[in-house]
Amino acid sequence: MGEQGEGSERNLPGLGAVFQSDLAREETEAKQEDERRGAKPRYEVIDREQLFWRVVDVERLIGEEHPARAIWEFVGKLDLSGYSGEIRAVEGEAGRPAWEPRLLISLWVYGYSEGVGSGRAIEQMCEWEAGYQWLTGGRVVNAHTLTDFRVKHEKALQGLFVQILGLLSADGLITLERVMQDGTKIRARAASDSFRRKERVEQALKQAAEQVAAVEEMGEEETSRRAAKARQRAQRERKERLEKAVEEFEKLAEEGRGKDPQNRRVSSTDPEARVMKQPDGGYAPSYNVQIDTDAKSGVVVAVGVVQAGNDFEQLESGIERVEQNLGKTPQEVVTDGGFVSRDNIVAMNQREIEFIAPCVDEAGKGQSSYEGRGVSPEYHSSQFVYDAQNDSYRCPQGKILSYEGKEERHLQVSYRYRAQRSDCQGCPVKSQCCLGNRVTGRSVHRGEELAEVTEFRQRMASEQAREIYRQRAQVAETPNLWIKEKFGLRQFSVRGLSKAGMEALWACLTYNIRVWIRLRWRRLGKVAATAA
Repeated sequence: MGEQGEGSERNLPGLGAVFQSDLAREETEAKQEDERRGAKPRYEVIDREQLFWRVVDVERLIGEEHPARAIWEFVGKLDLSGYSGEIRAVEGEAGRPAWEPRLLISLWVYGYSEGVGSGRAIEQMCEWEAGYQWLTGGRVVNAHTLTDFRVKHEKALQGLFVQILGLLSADGLITLERVMQDGTKIRARAASDSFRRKERVEQALKQAAEQVAAVEEMGEEETSRRAAKARQRAQRERKERLEKAVEEFEKLAEEGRGKDPQNRRVSSTDPEARVMKQPDGGYAPSYNVQIDTDAKSGVVVAVGVVQAGNDFEQLESGIERVEQNLGKTPQEVVTDGGFVSRDNIVAMNQREIEFIAPCVDEAGKGQSSYEGRGVSPEYHSSQFVYDAQNDSYRCPQGKILSYEGKEERHLQVSYRYRAQRSDCQGCPVKSQCCLGNRVTGRSVHRGEELAEVTEFRQRMASEQAREIYRQRAQVAETPNLWIKEKFGLRQFSVRGLSKAGMEALWACLTYNIRVWIRLRWRRLGKVAATAA
């Protein structure tokens, strides 16, 4: 056995050498690891100063379902001849070719849908953003071209909006069975401290006229031609705004705005803007944007921009815009309480449009008024007896209240009756009946409601009408939410009532195209993919 063991060891030659080799390799690797730890790391160098050529396949910049493709396709269905009247570049003659209206419209629609409302921002994004690059074919459109196009073709833009409604109606997305109108305040491009009295505006206008004349006399050698033109344009636009501000003072005087003419103020930067109450409770220069939305698919069927801060005066004009755009009026119109008035109820009844809106509880308002003034229940107006023959009231103490006059209230005509001051001052229950009346006697009102208002109240008392009204917020407020939150239009980027109306149209037609993309274009794409 011993001899056999020695033979086994002799049969494994070099075992010790192998062991020593492994040990040496491990020591070498450990030494190299120590050296690497102390050495400076080596990274790829980023060289931003270099220039290079790149091959770009424009068609593959965006996917097949990218919204830019849908916008381009939809705009291609429209008749854009209304935009070509002022284009002077024609085939066969010298001159730089103009940008195609289809492209400019698509850029603005895509821009608003992505929350970009600035021509300069769109110009910059044409340099690098894939959607804009695909639309332009990799070229860049100048910001001035874009901004001028947005506000230059008001009639053509209105026609474009109507065409879009026609296509959506043909696709079954509009029925006009039920339309919901809502108003939203969008801030004007004017600072709150830009409002001035008439004397200050006239003084600024005089200075602006002098500056315009001085700039026009300045020689081109004093500055570059481009800078001179920009300066002239800026001074001229300022002068025009101040001239408009003077006109607005006259308009306010005709409307009777402000009891004291000395305290009337108009913005020197956007004269047509009005200070309006905001949703957060504050006040800011704004415009009131009225939007009518079809309940079928949430398509905006009419949009208008007004200077009035209230909504109840805007319902009829909203219905007229719907009729102008689509050739007929809706069967039902649904609004919030801000549109409810006796005149609107009567007007909708005459148009044979069913009006759905919350009905104000006039009796409840009177009840809370009595409680606030400390009138005892025994001396509420319901306890006073009306004498129709003599058209007078008799109070619980037997005193007569004679007819004094009438006033138009929210939903009714109110006839006012008042007692003699001498009868009330010596009355033993004055503290329970009219404690606050120190100069006059107690008064009561007799309301007279029109038949249309009574019918409106009865309709709104039904569960069916209440269920319809519960759908209002989802339909009517969705476009407002999209325009402000997704499109970023919380403040107009243009000045003036007309231009603000055009920007509101751009936002609403963009919203309608997005509705078409969601309900028709993408669905057709899925059907085609399934069939393939």
